[in-house]
Amino acid sequence: MTPPPPVTARLLQVHAERLGLRLLHDHGGLDRPIRQATVVHPARAVGQPDPDVDGAIVVVGSTDVEWLLVRPVAEQEQALRDRVCEVVPAVVVCGGLFPPPSLAERAEATGVPVFLTRRAASDLSRDLQALLAPALALRELVHGELVQVHNLGVLIVGESGIGKSEAALELVLRGHRLVADDVVDLERAGPVLLGKGREGLSHYLEVRGLGVLHAADLFGQAAVLEKTAVHLVVELVESSPELELDRTGLDQLTWTALGVDVPLVRLLVRPGRNIALLIEVAARNQILKRRGIHSARRLDEELTRRLEGEDEGGG
Repeated sequence: MTPPPPVTARLLQVHAERLGLRLLHDHGGLDRPIRQATVVHPARAVGQPDPDVDGAIVVVGSTDVEWLLVRPVAEQEQALRDRVCEVVPAVVVCGGLFPPPSLAERAEATGVPVFLTRRAASDLSRDLQALLAPALALRELVHGELVQVHNLGVLIVGESGIGKSEAALELVLRGHRLVADDVVDLERAGPVLLGKGREGLSHYLEVRGLGVLHAADLFGQAAVLEKTAVHLVVELVESSPELELDRTGLDQLTWTALGVDVPLVRLLVRPGRNIALLIEVAARNQILKRRGIHSARRLDEELTRRLEGEDEGGG
């Protein structure tokens, strides 16, 4: 799995025109990481618990400047000490104002870049969060196929050459939709994993012996999808002495990415097995489980009742 590059204060410089920003002084800190999409105000929270400023941009509005300027210098320094520090990636002063001397000195001392804007703090904060939220979304790249089967996102993983692309191709032939081949870009959205392919390459399939195919060209636009949630992971495995497969379906395995657990099914690949058909059945079974219908548990409960009945009758 490949992590994305870090988001830094340099992103504000890149999008300066879009955000209406002007860099006043970088203080050598443009490579500081941004870790939060929420912003912090330096004065409004005084008297309340200190906000988490680690990786958060400090937005200074006219209210903050007025609050600072009417207070003694010592109180200004105290208010800024925990809100403009080494873990803050940048400060943005809004409303066409310049930073008060106490703020300018604190930013220089801690190496925090300072940007200026004529925009109101509330408007800028909204646009900053809209820019940062997708940039900071947790992401991972995984090797596999992502197919939507009966509106269920199914991620197919396994060793190279085991037949993932062939299985995805047959699923598309069976009327399902291809989302990504070979490399799947996973993104966490709250408790859900979202998956898509690489931009411009997601709907190409590489099949050994046939080369590179384009699913939409072959089967029509209805055969492809840009993004789907990942509801089930199917791992294709080869037989080995150490391999243990669940024969009853009572044990729920999970596959974890970005801190999200997804139900996992392992399918043994061997000659004569229709893997695409088994994946389709696994998807249907998972849909039933999501509705509270669990065949294996129902059978287990029925067998338990019968055994208990026989014990009572025999007693």
